[in-house]
Amino acid sequence: TLDSDFPPLQQFFIVLEHCLKHGLKAKKSFIGQNKSFFGPLELVEKLCPEASDLTTSVRNLPELKTPIGRGRAWLYLAVMQKKLADYLKVLLDHKCLLSEYYEPDALMMEEEGAVIVGLLVGLNVIDANLCLKGEDLDSQVKIKYPLN
Repeated sequence: TLDSDFPPLQQFFIVLEHCLKHGLKAKKSFIGQNKSFFGPLELVEKLCPEASDLTTSVRNLPELKTPIGRGRAWLYLAVMQKKLADYLKVLLDHKCLLSEYYEPDALMMEEEGAVIVGLLVGLNVIDANLCLKGEDLDSQVKIKYPLN
């Protein structure tokens, strides 16, 4: 079982987040522009009803104050459900909806996105116990490179 403290898993989530942010269109709001990968992830519940519990759980976490924190929590829960690849595949199958969030040359809009999602299927056999309480998912995260 993998947990939140496992450095390679932490690095995996950072890289996945960068993939999901690549080519995101900025959404205008009251306080300026927002580039959040939670928007596209919210589409999953509309396309795949079984994902609605996941998205509802994320929205109901009171400690999450930002879309980035909600996006990270969504990814954690999807990994624990062993459904991350399935949910992202549903998104990729609806590029017309994704185009509202991503530029045409974004990773999620290109063939590479499908390759990455295909590689994520391997996560379905891993048990992950990722703690959401007490984690500061709203803060910026830096990759720590071990010195050999």
